[in-house]
Amino acid sequence: MTSSYMNELQPPQKVLLGPGPSTVHPRVLQALSLPVMGHLDPTFFQVMDDVCEMLRMVFHTTNFMTVPISSTGTGAMETACANIIEPGDSMLVCRNGYFGIRLADIAERCGATVHVMDTPWGKAVDPQMLKDELKKRPGLKAVGVVHAETSTGVLSDMKELVDVIHESGALAIVDAVTSLGGHEVRMDDWGIDVCYSATQKCLGAPPGLAPISLSPAAMDVVAKRPSKVQSFYFNLKDLEAYWNQTRAYHHTSPINMTYALREALRMMMEEGQENRINRHARVAAALRAGAEALGLSLLAEEGHRLNPLTTLSIPEGIEDAKVRRALLNDYDIEIGGGLGEFAGKAWRVGLMGESARERNVFALLSALETILSKEGYEVAFGASLSAAQRTIATFDDE
Repeated sequence: MTSSYMNELQPPQKVLLGPGPSTVHPRVLQALSLPVMGHLDPTFFQVMDDVCEMLRMVFHTTNFMTVPISSTGTGAMETACANIIEPGDSMLVCRNGYFGIRLADIAERCGATVHVMDTPWGKAVDPQMLKDELKKRPGLKAVGVVHAETSTGVLSDMKELVDVIHESGALAIVDAVTSLGGHEVRMDDWGIDVCYSATQKCLGAPPGLAPISLSPAAMDVVAKRPSKVQSFYFNLKDLEAYWNQTRAYHHTSPINMTYALREALRMMMEEGQENRINRHARVAAALRAGAEALGLSLLAEEGHRLNPLTTLSIPEGIEDAKVRRALLNDYDIEIGGGLGEFAGKAWRVGLMGESARERNVFALLSALETILSKEGYEVAFGASLSAAQRTIATFDDE
């Protein structure tokens, strides 16, 4: 019998509406297949420069140190902590979901004394609560906060939070993994010191690179730290020498992933950043309207709902995994289950990058109506689709 690994790989086409990765446009996939260059080839340096220039535009920053880390988003989270934090430093992490918990864990592994400020899942981080907490904790090196909490579908008001962090004299480390490219992220205007993201969500590339940007103040902290960064791979001092004009060898970059990111960013520039953000807002509004017409409640608080990721309550008596399995097997649609406190209670629907399209909203709502009906849940057929259509037809992009 022939082993399966001897067969040509033919992955099935799926509609990716989970918390990431999102669908990748054929143009980006085409860029992945271009000839490999050496990572020290002068022609590749131009590709690197193009990527950095466009990333600065997406982050809305002039920071020189704006690069894609050779990793997924978690690696960028680790890069932020490993370079800013030294053993014995104190850091406060605002936890309002699963990724705030992860940020605190990584900071602790980097040697920080970590304090946490917990906010109920489904709620945004409150600036006044943070101000009160910071008064109790003088001398913090940094404060970590998640802009877009992927586990809960919540967007926190970053400008206000960063202002509060700077009043205390700490650096602001911001997780924008799910917001960059789908919501406004204005690094310089908001005064963010360290901001990181990932390629597989609103940026529209495959997973494998993680954009990060550090302000001059943050890079000053990195340059002047007396102790070595505990990670060789994520050490920004050495990485900076590769990305600047020195082009000093550090590691072999993922060449073709860099091509893919360049093409994905180029597509964003063609569409227009504001247009892309509006597209994410429009399809998210349609999904929410359709879900509520189906009788599903939204778990993120109103006024702080994340457009690229929506958390829907699972109706009582409905089996989470069974519905997701039916979506995947019968309709080729992937959505995510809940994490942490929301495990078994929420479906996480991602409308990010190339996946943020009206047709995907209609396909998902139609499939949910059929599946839930078969499970004995009362469905008014067509109601969710009508609600979504009305929302799209009347949505104001301005």
